[in-house]
Amino acid sequence: MAIHPSFRVPLATRGRLRFLALGVLALQLGAAPAMAQSQGPVDLKLWGQTPADAGGAYRGVIAPAPAPAEPAPAPRAVEQPRRASPPAPRPASQPRPEPEPAPRPQAPRVTVPPTPLPAASAPAPTPAPQPVQAMPDDMLGYALVPLDPTGSRGTLLSGEYAVGRFSVLLPDAVAVDHAVLKLVYSNSVETSPDASALDVWINGQPVARLPLDAHRGPVTARIELPVEMLTVGQNRVDVIARQRHRLLCDIPSTYELWARLDNRASRLMLAVADDGPGLADFDSLITDPALADDPVAIVVADGFRSDGGMTAAAIAAQALAIRAGVSMPSFEMIDATDDTRLARQLSDPGSADGPRRVIVVGSAPAIAGLVGEDPGDAGDGVLRLIRSTGGRSILVLTGRDTREAQLAARRFADQTRPLPGSDRLVADLYDIETRVPARPTPRIDGDASYSLAQLGYHTDPFDGLRQRIDLPVDMPMDLYVGDNSRVRIRLDAAYGANVGPRAEVAVLINGNFATALQLDAPGGALIENAELLAPLSMFQPGRNVISFETRLPGTPAFCGPDGVLAGPGGGGTAGGGAPRFTLFDTTEIEVPPVAHLASLPDLRVMAGTGFPYNRPGHDISAFHVVTPLDQPLGVTAAATVIARMARAAGVPMEPHFYDQMPRLRARDTLIVAPIARLGLDLVAAAPVGPELLGDLNRGRLPETIVEGDDATAPGGDAESGPQLLQAQTARRLEARAAATSRWSEGLREEWQRRLGENAEDRGDGMIGWASRSWGWLRTQTRWILDETLPDRRSPETLFTEGSRPLVAVMQYAAPQDVGTTWTLVTAADDQRLLGGVRLLAADEAWDALKGGVATLASDGRTVATADGGPSYHVLTGEVGPFGVLSITASWFSRNVLIWTAVIALLIGTLGVATHILVRHSPRRPV
Repeated sequence: MAIHPSFRVPLATRGRLRFLALGVLALQLGAAPAMAQSQGPVDLKLWGQTPADAGGAYRGVIAPAPAPAEPAPAPRAVEQPRRASPPAPRPASQPRPEPEPAPRPQAPRVTVPPTPLPAASAPAPTPAPQPVQAMPDDMLGYALVPLDPTGSRGTLLSGEYAVGRFSVLLPDAVAVDHAVLKLVYSNSVETSPDASALDVWINGQPVARLPLDAHRGPVTARIELPVEMLTVGQNRVDVIARQRHRLLCDIPSTYELWARLDNRASRLMLAVADDGPGLADFDSLITDPALADDPVAIVVADGFRSDGGMTAAAIAAQALAIRAGVSMPSFEMIDATDDTRLARQLSDPGSADGPRRVIVVGSAPAIAGLVGEDPGDAGDGVLRLIRSTGGRSILVLTGRDTREAQLAARRFADQTRPLPGSDRLVADLYDIETRVPARPTPRIDGDASYSLAQLGYHTDPFDGLRQRIDLPVDMPMDLYVGDNSRVRIRLDAAYGANVGPRAEVAVLINGNFATALQLDAPGGALIENAELLAPLSMFQPGRNVISFETRLPGTPAFCGPDGVLAGPGGGGTAGGGAPRFTLFDTTEIEVPPVAHLASLPDLRVMAGTGFPYNRPGHDISAFHVVTPLDQPLGVTAAATVIARMARAAGVPMEPHFYDQMPRLRARDTLIVAPIARLGLDLVAAAPVGPELLGDLNRGRLPETIVEGDDATAPGGDAESGPQLLQAQTARRLEARAAATSRWSEGLREEWQRRLGENAEDRGDGMIGWASRSWGWLRTQTRWILDETLPDRRSPETLFTEGSRPLVAVMQYAAPQDVGTTWTLVTAADDQRLLGGVRLLAADEAWDALKGGVATLASDGRTVATADGGPSYHVLTGEVGPFGVLSITASWFSRNVLIWTAVIALLIGTLGVATHILVRHSPRRPV
């Protein structure tokens, strides 16, 4: 069932309406300056009592600071704005509590500073970007981490109704004087300020309604919160945008409504009473927007050659990415054994030179020479914060050995428990291993039903034209995506009269239409358990978004004739009219049993969940990392890729570092190295040959790109030998940096010889012959399967003459180990490798990874993807009878044309054989 086209106003009528809208807007701008100049602080409009008014007990262990002995000053009078917005109605889902007989104290305030307007005769200038201001010294700021997928420009709330969901991790054992929620937002010029608002909820409590009058530039609103409303650990912040158009009143005009929250500048600030340094301060420093361009220094006290020390440092880098909040942090790895002077300078509390944030990781004997840390009698890992006189904060993660240092790093990565206000903490191994990982996004498993209330939605009546409700969910990372089962959606809703002849509620999976229900009763109806079916194959492993989009083209009460508003303000605030449609949170989504069989290569699964390096059912997954340990840039690039995967997965992983491929290859392996350091055994199994990898020499970092520059960068030759990553001395590195030749003819002949030998050695019996024969048959019959098989793009198309790839990412099966995966991240040299990986770790580029091969262009934004080598499956657990049935049915359905041809061939052969048998058999006379 397809979505019907929405009702549209004729073109000539819309033109006249636009002209009328410009006239009304000009009249508003002419009278606005006087009102704007006299506008004072905006009063907070509450739906009901605040937690302080209710006087009930709240589940918060954040202790407010003791009140002063002198009596509190009298409440300050608040100047009322000249043009007051109508009072905000209370949503139907939140019953109004009974008022207390005691006098109510003054409600918290929200302050929105007025924005001066330009003169009416002069055009409005383009607003300059708002500078990022550092947090006050006496307040700790904590980032609002969006739970929904967002871009680098912030959280976009589009349409008449949209919800932004955030999570804030607050510290433990701190005395809080007061709390302030700072929101920085802007909105569309088409949004009516009189009929639109932002509703702010914290932990299920309504706290404020903000006016949407920020179309000239970002506006900063500061909301003073009762401390009792906050809790230690995860706090939920919901921002609901209810918007209405200035003039037009049809479904197409709702796409012009938007409000954008600045995730970097919006923070929850706490004024703490204790002035001493605490571990909770480091969480505030990680997310401080004023330090976004200042990389974090991670000092590996035991050196890069220490496997346990590098594992602890990599876990610390993952913890940094997990706790960073809005954006991926930038950090640098420093080998304390190789650059001792720099390591001591960064670890010295008395030094003020260098970065303001430093993490020192390692065993206590190695750290003693840097910061003098002694774990004492602690049997587990130790976390300690040192604040220098020059403003530098040093976080020490240590223990009696590197294993205990890893334990301290895992405690730093644990989001289920916040860091305390003290400067020292001892990690508990049992508590870490038995604690369930925090999942701010609901997880959906097979063979279960989930109500919308369990997925984070609560019943909210809607009185507009178009409503879209997005619900992010997490599917299993090893979900078998070829399943042909159906997801049942039992819809509970209600709609009134005059919703329009083409009204419907549609269900979308990841932005793609899945199913819809027509709302065709003229007088309205109450819908109970209306069954809708959506294919399970539309879901993907990891993060998914289930959307309910309602389109009501009928004329609502606040609309007049010809698709315009009935009057100024649209007849009241959006959300305050008679409900036209209500989606109840009792709506259920029933997921059938799913098969757990991962299909690889798939860079999208790795980017979204960390699989296969983050295995399901493991407390912490171990894998191999091959990178040049003599190059800090290469080690930093490898740690950045691992940290980005951990950020997506939400849990740390356990990498073990090597500078060449280890002999025991029974684990998944991540290879991060420039092309000059790759051995032939590695690239021989890759889906891209050495000639194409040589095209990475044309890549440039964005800040070094020059128009018309076609010169190739120094590359270097790959040497033959059993090791995959060649150790090089400084002299050899200088020689390779000065070389300008690419792959020589001798190397090309070596490749042909090696590949020929490998091809001869791949005789693995009847199973291998059958597999190759089946692959050949699928290739030869591709012209028949154009309608059945998805389009496949060859990796050669990513390395054309006109392209300038900077970084290449490839995933493929290990050539010798069944069920293990290799992922290769490479560039022309170490500098371009680290710069390209940092650009690739940005949300827009990272979320664009898919297929088996991907390249990042020299502009730092464009990601091109293609299919890699042959696909394979990884069994991650018990499949079960239902899983086997689903996999078999899906395999037959995907290859239905081939099996039809085979069956037709068998029938033809049987017919010919029968004809020959009958023709030549002796006949008996009748």
